[in-house]
Amino acid sequence: MQHGGTLELGESKPDSLFPSSPAEHASPAKAELWQQVRDGLVQLAQEGNADVARYGDLITNEAACCRFLRGAKGNVCKAVDMFRKHLEWRIQYGLESVVDEDFTDLKAHEELYWTGRDKDGVITLMWRLHKHDARRTKGARFVRFFVHQIETGLRSSPQYPNVQFNILVDLQQVGYANADKEMSIILQSVLATNYPKVRKGLFVFPINWFVQMFWDSLLKPVLSTLQPDIEDKICPLTGDWKAKLLERYDASEIEKEFGGLLDVSARPMLCALSYQPISYSQVAFCAVCVCVCV
Repeated sequence: MQHGGTLELGESKPDSLFPSSPAEHASPAKAELWQQVRDGLVQLAQEGNADVARYGDLITNEAACCRFLRGAKGNVCKAVDMFRKHLEWRIQYGLESVVDEDFTDLKAHEELYWTGRDKDGVITLMWRLHKHDARRTKGARFVRFFVHQIETGLRSSPQYPNVQFNILVDLQQVGYANADKEMSIILQSVLATNYPKVRKGLFVFPINWFVQMFWDSLLKPVLSTLQPDIEDKICPLTGDWKAKLLERYDASEIEKEFGGLLDVSARPMLCALSYQPISYSQVAFCAVCVCVCV
């Protein structure tokens, strides 16, 4: 296999795709806001914040600034602070090397893996929650494995880190044995702070009597970890959930067990492209060179 309160039944509206050039899709006022985020981060770099200065390519990237701005509900100061904390976390967490770490033992359980793409071509992370066992590994290590999988998928695109993905959560046979409070607390913190506005859809299925009965006590605490923003709705697939998956995915992109034709084990794994940050000094130097040439 490839590794790489109340139940709300309303459909979620996924975020629009990240514009490659946000200024082209936003009002002048909004365009100025993302530039203010960029300028705030550049100022931090110029004032000696080495962690921020290390990521000159990210702090000057329109789509990245827009993501954190949206995550901060349009508050520039909050967006700058969120972005700064994220960049500091990248270094403290060792994010650049996490895709190279060995999680063979966890991958063998086929609990969390990349599956097919939706009809828009967006990659999808599958979490088979009934396979989760808190006794298997410490919560912090499972969260690191979760980040490993997310980063592997995001880095498969040259648009990294501004890449959308879906999450499918298989609730079949899930029970109290799958609860993991320690992991949920850690995962919520990591995703809420460091991955704003990258999730396109979060679909959970099936919605049976057990799910309805134990939503508040068992399932919502876990699923909420995947919902870092209250605006990012959890979308339960009620009724004929296999048919509803096929409304979003071609049959060739849905596993056979879920009503499709996909054999994930026969598909090449997502390949993480190498990522090396470009310092702000390098970015600034290149900008000067371009101005001189012009």
